[in-house]
Amino acid sequence: MALFPKRPVEAPDPLPVGYSVLDSQMSVDGDVDTQSSLRIDGKLRGNVRSGGVVVVAAGASVVGNVTAQELIIGGTITGNVTATQRVELQASGTVNGDIEASAIMILEGGTVEGHLIIHPTSGHAGAERVLATAAPQFRTAFGGDAG
Repeated sequence: MALFPKRPVEAPDPLPVGYSVLDSQMSVDGDVDTQSSLRIDGKLRGNVRSGGVVVVAAGASVVGNVTAQELIIGGTITGNVTATQRVELQASGTVNGDIEASAIMILEGGTVEGHLIIHPTSGHAGAERVLATAAPQFRTAFGGDAG
């Protein structure tokens, strides 16, 4: 007879499936295609296509177009950004290109030099598109933290 009953051993929670990281010490030249989420802390020269969330952290940079379900931008993207759902541009974030998404949130300090294109999530064929231009002399300044 044991003093303490045996407890079942619990396995630790596994890491998220399909989550990739481009480390801050990495610099990559070439396109990245993934069906899962991606966090970029380093430098990438190439296009990104993701079926999940893409995070471009503060201090990171992407030179190329980025397409994903959702984007959180705290670093710099030089290229067009397209999201099927939403884009969040944080205080330290900069986009030099157009942003197209169903919802766009620009926090105080973030900057955009390009067009903002907001399309409805309902997918109606005749729905209007809203187009806003952020001219260089009227740069949008908003913010947050992707760090």
